[in-house]
Amino acid sequence: MKRIQFYVILFLISSLIACKKEEANNPDIDDVILNYSAENKNITEEGTFFDLNIDNEGFWDFRFFISNPNDDPNQHSISLSVIDAKYQFLIYTPDDAFSIKKIEKGVIINPSSSIWRGGDNILMYHYFISGDNIYNYGFSDIGEQYIAFRKKNSGGGYFYGWMLVNIEHGEKITIKEYALHKIADTPIMAGEK
Repeated sequence: MKRIQFYVILFLISSLIACKKEEANNPDIDDVILNYSAENKNITEEGTFFDLNIDNEGFWDFRFFISNPNDDPNQHSISLSVIDAKYQFLIYTPDDAFSIKKIEKGVIINPSSSIWRGGDNILMYHYFISGDNIYNYGFSDIGEQYIAFRKKNSGGGYFYGWMLVNIEHGEKITIKEYALHKIADTPIMAGEK
């Protein structure tokens, strides 16, 4: 009798493991691991930049610029310029120095998401000291963080996506991963693959 109970329990456990639903990536989402990093090793206002092409459609899509305002090693700035006009990033407000908006994993990115902007000098990280005032905008130096972007579709809508980025000490930025929905004007959640 004990042997039968043992086999029944073993069968139930095996069935549960076999029936466990595995998470599959959404086939309508392109997910790309990049782990592309750049670091400013020169403490100058001129800083350093790197260009990134994610769609392989010819020219660069974005430029990231890392600098030390006033040649001060205690002041840091990282900004983003959109080179390919098809792209836009989610920002806070035009009054907030065009700061890129950080979003949490699971937040829905869609056409009704706030304010989108392309062009130059979208501020990602800014730590600036002026007299007794400290100005700190954008990302923190703690962990991976998500940003939202969209790409204009030739048919008139947008493809929505996210990027996972990490900033270290205001001197190094790593674009770890991005995902872009393949169906125009379809929402995507930050972190969804």
